[in-house]
Amino acid sequence: MTSLEKELYASFLFFMNEANHDPNSTGYGLILDDSRKLDRASIASVGFGLSAYVIGVENGYIERQSAIELVKGTFRTFLNNVDHFKGFYIHYLDMNTAELYKKCEYSTIDTVIFMNGAITCDSYFDDVEVHLLFNELFSRLDFRPFIKIHKGKKVFRMAYNPIQGGDYRATSEDPWIYQWHMYAEQLSMYFVAAATDTLSSDEAKELYLGFDRNRGSYGGYEYLYSPTNALFIYQYSHAWVDFRNLIGPDGIDWFENSRNASLANKQYCIDMQVRYPILNEKAWGLTACLTPKGYRNQCILPNDLSKDEEHISGVLPPSGALGSIVFTEKESLDVLQTLEEKYQESFQKYGFTDGISLLENNQLWVSDGYIGINKGITVLMIDNYLHGTTWKYYMKHPLIQKAIRKLSFRKKD
Repeated sequence: MTSLEKELYASFLFFMNEANHDPNSTGYGLILDDSRKLDRASIASVGFGLSAYVIGVENGYIERQSAIELVKGTFRTFLNNVDHFKGFYIHYLDMNTAELYKKCEYSTIDTVIFMNGAITCDSYFDDVEVHLLFNELFSRLDFRPFIKIHKGKKVFRMAYNPIQGGDYRATSEDPWIYQWHMYAEQLSMYFVAAATDTLSSDEAKELYLGFDRNRGSYGGYEYLYSPTNALFIYQYSHAWVDFRNLIGPDGIDWFENSRNASLANKQYCIDMQVRYPILNEKAWGLTACLTPKGYRNQCILPNDLSKDEEHISGVLPPSGALGSIVFTEKESLDVLQTLEEKYQESFQKYGFTDGISLLENNQLWVSDGYIGINKGITVLMIDNYLHGTTWKYYMKHPLIQKAIRKLSFRKKD
């Protein structure tokens, strides 16, 4: 195995080993959000995991029939045991019971990530029951209650939480939580929404065109940036939607945009090396990850956050550069080489750990856990770079082909 293949396989194992495989459990198929928190599953982890199972079959990590049974069991869990609101699921679930975790919200983005994984499986596995279960899951989705008018434009809401005092509504009387009025990680949401029969082509395009597109630059790289500007934002939708040869009705090349965002991230890390010696030309990729102070978002410039404080922790997350490998082949492989040569001790049970840092005394700090979505973007993007598995099967699904037509995306000239 090459170094890249070792990281791919080790990262894949997270989704096999940290899934609930108990056939008598109502939480069968759920996958941990954080390897340190054994009671909490994340539906986004499950979405990445479903696509990882397809990758596992293609790479010979798991037998096809075993993967099919795992996928069917997971679909049944979501159909029968996981509470939903208009087809949208709770962000975090009890790992063993599939019940609501604490006072969690129904999340649009995490449901879309779950659906992206489900679409990949439905496209890949030629199994009648997989198709029946998937169709039942997908037919539940109704985006209409999640649409609102923001500054005169239609946008999607972020989440819904009917629990007074629940997550994201500690004091609010409104069960609806914020909205996707900005460019962020929700890009694939417009494809999933357009794939449903509940939205017309005109409304689907109106929603896609409804979020703000703020242009900025760093280090000579100009791109449409997200208000928080962490690297995962420019990766997640691209793990499924192959934007390499697509142009939107607005003329935007999202693939090139993510490439520029990745290169700007690299330059920012070079510029921060004096303050954080672990960062440099071959150690970049600031994104959300575990840090010595817990899970933190790391946001580079430009951003729309407060200007009087720094928004990075100086932690090197392996998933940052590896999640951009389809955009920045050489630059991402440079980071992999650095990880191997300088920080080999961070390669543990599921590959490179979530975060690596140098403390004030120059002592190496390595995170003690793995985050499912960071291992997920690592698996999908490395495999897309090597084999294009997720891109191939997600993009060929009739629902996604329908969405491309409804949104008026076209091939690059």
